[in-house]
Formats: sequence, C-alpha cells, structure tokens
Amino acid sequence: MAKANPRKRAAATKDKWKMKEWFVVYAPDFFGNKEIGLTPADDPEKVIGRVIETTLKDLTGDFTKGQVKLYFQVYDVKGQNAYTKFKGHTLARSYIRSLVRRRTTRIDGIFNITTKDGYKLRVMGMVIAYRRIQTSQERAIREIMRDIIYKKAEELNYKDFILEAVTGKMATEIAKEARRIYPIKRAEIRKIKVLAEPEA
Repeated sequence: MAKANPRKRAAATKDKWKMKEWFVVYAPDFFGNKEIGLTPADDPEKVIGRVIETTLKDLTGDFTKGQVKLYFQVYDVKGQNAYTKFKGHTLARSYIRSLVRRRTTRIDGIFNITTKDGYKLRVMGMVIAYRRIQTSQERAIREIMRDIIYKKAEELNYKDFILEAVTGKMATEIAKEARRIYPIKRAEIRKIKVLAEPEA
C-alpha cells in the first residue's frame, strides 16, 4: 500500500487548522457569564456538546478555591460565542488525599436529590473526623449530611443549590452540625453530577 508523502500530510493538517475558527466559551449566568476558554472548530455545530474544565479559583479569583474543578458543557453557539450549562464539579484528588491522613475517619455520603425547580442531581458529600470514630458516630454524621443536603434541595432552586455546594457554604453547615457529634477536621461537597433537567 502506497504511503502518503509526509510533506503532503503536514500540508493537509495545516490547511485543516487554517479552516478552523476560535470560539469564546462563557460560563452560565449564575457564574457571572465569565469567559472560561477558547475552543477551535471548522463548524459551529461541532462546538456544541464540548465540555470545558475550569476551577472556581479561575472564575472568582479566590486562590483558596483552586481545588474545586468545574465542568461546563456547550449547548448553544451564536457567532463566535459559545454558551454553556453546568455539567458537574469535583474536588481535586490531591486535595482529598491531603485531608485523609492516618488516624482520621472519612465519612462519605451519596445522595440523589431533586431541587425545588426540578433538576435531578447526584451529590457526594464527605466529612473527615479527627481520629477513628465509632460506627454509631459515623452513622449519625452521615445522617446530618443527608438531612442538610435534602433540606437544601427542597428549599433552593438549582442555581442557588449549585452555588452553595461549590463555594463551600453547604459544607460549612454540615461541619457545624457534625461537630455536635465529634470533632470534625473538614466537611466537603466533593462531587456533583447533573442527572436530568426538568422537561420543558
């Protein structure tokens, strides 16, 4: 089988890049419609569906939030502008490892919730307790986590729920209540995934 000339291949690749345009990607309105990146494409339709990763630090300028990773998915393109919706968030693994040391207890909770305005989310909470604790204490702390997350879902619309979760406000409330059971090192909402949006 004849092989293509390397120079021709390189030229073809170069031509493809010449045909591409750069699209400016924006965060949703509840994250300030801020620019979160650039993405190339030779057709606006190819931009739709792409997922852009950024951090809460990059969006807010708060250097204490570099461990909070945010994912946004492009759903619409107008001109050279690409608009996104929130897809999910997670905490950096290195950050989680830094919290979970020897002689601590990690208490996880996974909850499928529905916000006040009908968005279905999977929310993963985490509490780190100093030293090893009893199973009954773990159970009580997990119950606190569950109660607060479900209560927030009942009270808040989707946008406000996401903001309270990713900024740490929700975790602060969990930690405050959990300390009534046992000394807590840290509480976090470590991951959120959007499962379904309400039907139009």
